[in-house]
Amino acid sequence: MIIGFLILVSLFTTIHAECNGGSSLCNTSYSDITQLITHDSYALSPNIAATQDYTIIDQLNDGVRGIKLTAVPSINDPLQINLCHTFCRVLDAGPATETLNTIAAWLEENPKEVVTIMWNNLNNFKATELAQVYLTSNIMPMVFTHSIGDEWPTIQSMIDTGKRAVNFIDAEADSDQVPWLMDQFSRVFETPYDNTDIDAFNCNVDRIGDDFSPDDLMYVMNHFMYANIDLGTFKVQIPLRSKALITNGRESLTNHANSCTDIFQKKPNFIEVDFYTMGDALDVVAEMNGVASVPLLSSKVSAASRNVSSSPVALRPKLSPTEHVLIDNSIDSSGFRNHYRSYLSIVLMLFVSFPLIIRF
Repeated sequence: MIIGFLILVSLFTTIHAECNGGSSLCNTSYSDITQLITHDSYALSPNIAATQDYTIIDQLNDGVRGIKLTAVPSINDPLQINLCHTFCRVLDAGPATETLNTIAAWLEENPKEVVTIMWNNLNNFKATELAQVYLTSNIMPMVFTHSIGDEWPTIQSMIDTGKRAVNFIDAEADSDQVPWLMDQFSRVFETPYDNTDIDAFNCNVDRIGDDFSPDDLMYVMNHFMYANIDLGTFKVQIPLRSKALITNGRESLTNHANSCTDIFQKKPNFIEVDFYTMGDALDVVAEMNGVASVPLLSSKVSAASRNVSSSPVALRPKLSPTEHVLIDNSIDSSGFRNHYRSYLSIVLMLFVSFPLIIRF
């Protein structure tokens, strides 16, 4: 029986691992498909700052095709770029090169798949600095380059050329020196990410490059939630796990996606979520692409079902975009560090003293 189950799983994987969801998408433009992207893909439980429960390899095997990474200096070596959830002392997933090697190995084992990597350049590393992370990894032969104004290729043509790793960065892009680390907001805009109210998901144009129109770009529909904890003038945001089944539920996701589709006259290119195994995110994305969804392994379904919440909440049916806003990452880092030093001990003490806060 076990052997039969493994064969079935293998068949599902074989069917699924082609052209980002199915052979019907092979001749579809990269800009016309919807990809599920995991918010802070490396931030794994049981850490209180976790946004995902399963490894990046698990995510890719399950059908996730967008990986969100945050670049932060290592505590021990400021010149080394690590993957951290804002502060490395809270959650540190190690050197970015290791994760790029993980993604590269998966791409080599899955030659008919395309993966998108989006960088949150929290500390404004120069593109050339982040490029060194790539140059010391195994992913370089697979990086894809796109020039603004050019049409996006089909998934099949990307597979044929072997250029199957699409890389965006939200700050400090340098098209002359590092053309393959592409400026995100001249190609992809986003809806708001700072969501704390399940009734307030909207389709506002939150981040977009100067002089660009949403009509001409792809977009990320951010669909995850935080709980806010106020410590004096400092605000701590905790991923809202207990609401993930509702947030990632079919009704919440489809209402949000339908509203954005009506407003922008095109479906979301990327749907970004926390705790992707909880709810229906993969199924909804498959339906938007017109392909069959592949069930998660029973162990993941069981684990995802532990946090059952109240009945789904319908979103407002009509949402309107705001004026374009470009978020500037060039915050005064010295002031930020001073806040960090002042409150880090309080935050860490809160994490230790109140572990039940994860139930928010």
